[in-house]
Amino acid sequence: MTQYILVVGGIIVLSLIYQAFAMYMHSKSKEKFESENPDASVMVIKDCQFHPLGFTNTVNCLNINGEAQPQISVGYGKRGYYILPGTNVLEMQYETQRPGILHKWVRTTYDPQKIQVEVEPKKKYAISYDKKQETFVFEEITQA
Repeated sequence: MTQYILVVGGIIVLSLIYQAFAMYMHSKSKEKFESENPDASVMVIKDCQFHPLGFTNTVNCLNINGEAQPQISVGYGKRGYYILPGTNVLEMQYETQRPGILHKWVRTTYDPQKIQVEVEPKKKYAISYDKKQETFVFEEITQA
């Protein structure tokens, strides 16, 4: 019995060490990008990835200007990307998921769309999906 407690405890300690190391490396890469690109803006993804009943909608940024970009955390529980000033081409995809009747989950993935956006330096933007118009909405977030 003691050996199982030691094994489980060891796994927990190793996972905590790994998580701390991963967070440290992520913050270092974030600081490096910010120092190399001081005029970069932040694009926040507005979606609902978690819902108690399973009704989720997810906005995915496949690439920015033809290159995959690392995802960053913006605030509590929000995802985002750094985006450079000027004209940028974003390839975005929208996905919904809900509980099904005949199947466990019903997932709908919409075709990727390329949108062209104009970004100003050191601003904060939000991107979301409008289901009625079936387009992505890119707007500046005003600081209150």
